[in-house]
Amino acid sequence: MEEDYINQNNFEEYDIKEILLTYLSEWKFYLLFTVASVVISFAYLRYQTPLYTVNATILIKDDDKGGFMSSFEDIGIGQSKSKLENEIEILKSRKLISKVAKVVRANIRYYDNSKPTKSDLFKDAWLNVNFLKGDSSIYDKKGKFNIILLDEQTFQFIEEETNNASTYRFGEKINTLLGEVILTPNFDSIPSSKKLSIVFVKFKDAVTNLQNVISVDASNKESSILSISMRTDNVAKGNATINNLIKHHNRDAIEDKNQVSKNTLQFITNRISFLTNELTDVEQNVSSFKSGNKIFDLEASTKIFSNNASENEKLVLENSTQLKLAEYINDYINKKNISDLIPSNIGVNNESLDGLVETINNLILERNRLSQHLENENYVIISLNNQINSLKENVKESLASQIKTLKIRNIELQKQRNILERKLTSAPQQEKNFKEINRRLQIKENLYLYLLQKREETSISLAVTVSNTKVIDHAYSDGKVKSPKKKITLMIAIMLAFGFTTVLIYIKTLLDNKISSKEDITKIGLPYIGDIPASNSNENIVVGKGARTSVAEAFRILRTNIGFLSPEEEGKGKTIFVTSTISSEGKSFISLNLAATLGITGKKVALLGMDLRAPKILAYLDKDNTQGISNYLISNSCTLEEVTYKSEKIENVDIIPSGPIPPNPSELLMGDKTKQLFVELRAKYDYIIVDTAPVGMVTDTLLLSQYSDILIYVSRADYLDKRLLSIPQTLYKENKLKNMSVLVNSSNYDKNYGYGYGYGYGYGDDHEETKKKPWYKIF
Repeated sequence: MEEDYINQNNFEEYDIKEILLTYLSEWKFYLLFTVASVVISFAYLRYQTPLYTVNATILIKDDDKGGFMSSFEDIGIGQSKSKLENEIEILKSRKLISKVAKVVRANIRYYDNSKPTKSDLFKDAWLNVNFLKGDSSIYDKKGKFNIILLDEQTFQFIEEETNNASTYRFGEKINTLLGEVILTPNFDSIPSSKKLSIVFVKFKDAVTNLQNVISVDASNKESSILSISMRTDNVAKGNATINNLIKHHNRDAIEDKNQVSKNTLQFITNRISFLTNELTDVEQNVSSFKSGNKIFDLEASTKIFSNNASENEKLVLENSTQLKLAEYINDYINKKNISDLIPSNIGVNNESLDGLVETINNLILERNRLSQHLENENYVIISLNNQINSLKENVKESLASQIKTLKIRNIELQKQRNILERKLTSAPQQEKNFKEINRRLQIKENLYLYLLQKREETSISLAVTVSNTKVIDHAYSDGKVKSPKKKITLMIAIMLAFGFTTVLIYIKTLLDNKISSKEDITKIGLPYIGDIPASNSNENIVVGKGARTSVAEAFRILRTNIGFLSPEEEGKGKTIFVTSTISSEGKSFISLNLAATLGITGKKVALLGMDLRAPKILAYLDKDNTQGISNYLISNSCTLEEVTYKSEKIENVDIIPSGPIPPNPSELLMGDKTKQLFVELRAKYDYIIVDTAPVGMVTDTLLLSQYSDILIYVSRADYLDKRLLSIPQTLYKENKLKNMSVLVNSSNYDKNYGYGYGYGYGYGDDHEETKKKPWYKIF
């Protein structure tokens, strides 16, 4: 069990190593794609516009903290969190950003045509464009002007729509499709870059673009600080945009808060105007009464009861004033809409009522601000409407209760006053009438003076109103390029290059169904005898006494391995069959060079061409295919010597070619003369090399297999389909081919990741690998 576990681990380790070597062997493609990807990345970065981040920080002050509604925060009525979210939505609203876009002219952009990147020059442009009818004429249009500076006074003007070039002087009127414009210079000396483009985009598109690049977020959940940021290609333009956004937001906030004071001031002014007329009438009545009755000093006549009645009169006066104010407020609430603010702090002696009015005004102000950006059907508006109506009902109920109380008290005071009046029956009727008139006059005067005081207080409040926003940090930028990020871009490019190359190699490996190495043979259980590397030589005989090429060394190793396959028998030659699955796998080439390798050692070798269907032995030796084995097998009179040939190219090797192609090769090989052929050859030669027909195509080799001592099964690398290995696998398992071993022909050492016997290294000047040029070795 322990051995099996160790072998399994080794097998897994070997597989991982093989996979790694598969990809590492293609390092040149990794290098090629990486270099190409880096070059493309640099080209991409060269023409990308750098973007910077502009930031600002503001504090949203909670003006309602500690107010009437703060006591309801524990049940969810508190508005601090939702108020912060509302401020975020307002800052990002299209209405507010449209105001900012008009100020910074976001729909007009200036570009330097001499630079590969297109960054808005903003105020750094060496000219300004001015429309005679104002910028409103181009808000819904787009276009482009190309300007070429000729000298300090003249320039060439090209409108892209018409592509007409004209020369103008600065300050001249130019008629364009966008309207009449005048260009004015903005330089002290001629700039180095004389080509400029002015691009106009639709105003609504410019606003949309600003909305997309401006972000507003809360710094954290616990604070009321908002961070405003913007990505821009011009820091100065980004600073101007965000600072103007904060400025217009504060201005709108102040205007919203002043609505309460403005409404209150208008209410007080109207009441003062009305009381002025009433006070004039009462004063006229007093004057007429005194003149008609000739009364100038009533103090002496009323001194008796004045001390007793003064307190009553004071209470009547105060009660009447409170009643009038309560009625004014009640009438105002009934007449006005839900969006109208309620006058506050006008002197009604009711602290709870004052608190309710202040709360209602805050809610109305918040509702009016949100209604500018939200629909009336929005749940926030509906919720505020419900709160306002509910609180107004509370105010009405409180006013009704107070008015009822004041009226009852007024009745009581009237009763007391009647008692006092009855005590004054002895006083002259003139004095009584005068006191009634004078009492009305005092009421009007007190109310008039009171309203004058409140008008001044409201005016002061209106003048000193401040925004609920405090700027912590104005717009600023650290000047660092945020996009594109060079390091990240290069890293991604390199990763993509590696990933793309890996995928290509994986697909190539996945689609590669040809055998390539020893591993393809051994993993299906076939015996392996060696491999012959691919040769760049055009020679058919690659083996000689002085040959030191990798192919020659491979044949020498093959010769050595054959010596271990079967013991030599005294006086009997060893028969070696060479076959393959299909044609063109190099079995004739292997047979010829194996015979030459054995002949070099001084052994007597016979090379038989037993592939009677497609003979190639003589073709490799540049000889015509005349008489051969087919003649020997057909004719009883033909001897072995008659079909045996010598070759000048290889020594100690007798060639017995196939001869003419017979019509019935299989039947011919089954004859008794075939057995006689091998008996004669075994007695005469040390080695008999037999080039046979492919076993995957015909049965000739199987018919001759009984005469073989060793069978070399040739499989050509990068040629034979792996699925066809099932043929030799079946033959080996069923023992149809005796003493079979597989030889991989035309193997590629680079592709096989260094597997082999080491004969890829040469030992002389004639070694073919040393003759390859450096570029050939790499690619």
